[in-house]
Amino acid sequence: RVSGSNEVLSTLVKGLLFGFAEGDKDKKNVERKKRQEDSHSQCKLLVKALIELLLSFEDTRDHKEDDGKQLVAILATLGVFAQTFPELVVPHVDTLVPYLKGDNGVKRYEPAVVSQVSSMISGASTHFSSGELNRLTSGELPTDLVNICYKFPSEAVTSAVEALAKLANHPDAVSNSVQEKKLLKLATQFYSYLLKTKDVTNDFSSMKKSVRDNVRRALAALGSICRFYESTGAADDHTLDSSVFVIETDIAKLQLSNLSNAAFALFLRYLSKEDASTKCLALRAMNGVFISRPRVVLVAEQMGIITSVIGDEAPPSVQIESLRCWRDILISEEKRIDSGAAKAKMEAQKDVTLSKRIGGDQDGDSTISGSVLTKHSERLYALTLSKDEKVRHMIIDLIGHLLRQGLINPMETVPHLLSVLGDVKCPSTRSLALKLLQNEGEKRPDMLRQRICAGIKQAFHFQRNVYSGSNNGSAKVTALIAKSDGPKDGWETIFDAVIKESAIRNKKAQRQGLLKGIISLFENDPGVKSSNAEQLPMLAFASEILGNLTYTSLSDPLFIVYHSSCIAALDGQGVLSQFAELLGGDVCDPNSEEDDIEKLTIQGKFDAAALGLEAKGAEFGQLCVEAARILPLLKLKQFLRKAYNISEARVTSYVPSEKELIHEKGISIADGPPFSFTMTSIIDANGNINWSNATKIYSLFRRMMRDAEADDVHVDPEPTKSPKRTAKRKRGGSDQVEESPKVSPD
Repeated sequence: RVSGSNEVLSTLVKGLLFGFAEGDKDKKNVERKKRQEDSHSQCKLLVKALIELLLSFEDTRDHKEDDGKQLVAILATLGVFAQTFPELVVPHVDTLVPYLKGDNGVKRYEPAVVSQVSSMISGASTHFSSGELNRLTSGELPTDLVNICYKFPSEAVTSAVEALAKLANHPDAVSNSVQEKKLLKLATQFYSYLLKTKDVTNDFSSMKKSVRDNVRRALAALGSICRFYESTGAADDHTLDSSVFVIETDIAKLQLSNLSNAAFALFLRYLSKEDASTKCLALRAMNGVFISRPRVVLVAEQMGIITSVIGDEAPPSVQIESLRCWRDILISEEKRIDSGAAKAKMEAQKDVTLSKRIGGDQDGDSTISGSVLTKHSERLYALTLSKDEKVRHMIIDLIGHLLRQGLINPMETVPHLLSVLGDVKCPSTRSLALKLLQNEGEKRPDMLRQRICAGIKQAFHFQRNVYSGSNNGSAKVTALIAKSDGPKDGWETIFDAVIKESAIRNKKAQRQGLLKGIISLFENDPGVKSSNAEQLPMLAFASEILGNLTYTSLSDPLFIVYHSSCIAALDGQGVLSQFAELLGGDVCDPNSEEDDIEKLTIQGKFDAAALGLEAKGAEFGQLCVEAARILPLLKLKQFLRKAYNISEARVTSYVPSEKELIHEKGISIADGPPFSFTMTSIIDANGNINWSNATKIYSLFRRMMRDAEADDVHVDPEPTKSPKRTAKRKRGGSDQVEESPKVSPD
């Protein structure tokens, strides 16, 4: 009643009744069996108590509108047990059936009431005896289920159709039974209506509300019948042809055995309508055919239906509905295999060979939908960059199911999940992606370290594309979000949460591997002649992540400072020498003091023409790009030393392979603004140099390189301890000792 979701309770009941994946060790079998028997007895008592509570509620209720909330809560709790162990509900069916009348005095909650009861009847129907089935179907139960389809919204219609179809497919049901006749009549009426209105308009959004509601109801009911009714005909051929899907215009020829083909052709007609709402309804109806007949998915793929509903041309609502349909297909196939229904269906078919029975080929068709979806994996990844936040949330949900079922490559998927952590305006999508990353981290601890570079690049491009219109046409890319926990308000990086929950945090080697992976983005690629100016904003983004990650040991910022110094010393000096060669400076000592360009830039009087640099603009601009690649590391080194109060002597003495010192653990960053670095554009869209920005980069780079060299020369003195004089015993067992040689302080 409080949460509105039965997922947690359903998982708990299933674990109690069937075990929590405890293994199959023989010594535990007896104990496990006894626990399950006890749990079954307790669940049986709970169901009985819930029925008593339901009866007590009916006796004492005030018949107010708010009573519906409690009634739905009781029925939903019963539904958990009916879903997990339907036999528990069978003795109490007579108590539940009257609620299907739809006159329970709770107008606002009436659809939820009839939907819950229909679902319980559906689950319990397979456990009805022949006598129980005849007694219920000869009464008002089939009529009540049909009436629900005409009176209530599509969710209730789906549940009612499922219950009626399960009763019609019961093993003890006679041919041409009452429930089967009711189902056929229902299908015929809705099919006739859709057939009559298919050519009325090409845009149902312009039609009056009653027509739109009837079309919605007809599509929902017909799609549910195709999904839940199992025809006794032969299974689809391996080479199913699209020519079998033809609209049947003679209603007299329509039977439950040929309904699926004719209905699918009709659904295609409604999918081609212009308005998005009708497309979504048609997709939902077609999904019933896909679930009951997986090979039809291959036909849909050949016809280009799947490509069209998830393509860029499709409206966001259609994309969302198509992704939701795929998720439902994957979930239903998984349940069908895990529950044993697929094996039971295979064994019931007479035309299945013995080799298939022995090989367990009951799940052969279940892989079709997943394999077709895997072909569109690139498009699914592209949908994570959708500007519609509902599309992004739905695609991450679908990717989670694909990962769990092993249908997509985790190495390829993790960078896209890391990128969604940058979805700062949609916390629900971020939390879902974080949960998936945590699951992958538990199975593959090295995954985050191996894919962090690709994740940072993808996160940068995610924000640049998704939020491109949020700031006067220019994307505001940020690596920071408000802290989600902790005693102090502040900021954290978009990757803090996943690192905090992973095993990396407590392992120095893996932490250093992660940091080294990020730092490697700034290194000069030996296979590339020059750096790309378009990558500079991404490097600024990466430096913000390095500067604002939560570090708990001083060895982490020291590791970053160490490698930043190495890159600056190697690549930075090379860039300074190339500047000197280009500008005619001292190649032996290219950065001893301020040059003319720096002075003029500070004074705001720089003129490229006056200095004769216009002809050298391309070379000068490219060298500024190289300097801008190193500049974030110089700023980052300066920030980390100040934020964590690191002395130059400690920086000089640090060795990456040294053990972590106890007194350097448990550190925290000093109060102050977070690290940020804004990268200005050096080359414009036409490929011309922006002299103002380029000279500022040039001046800042030279100044910071001089400061870094000065820090390396002037090391803060640390107090030295006089060496202890130790005594060493002479070899040969002599009792005499010799003093260790004195060590000079110099």
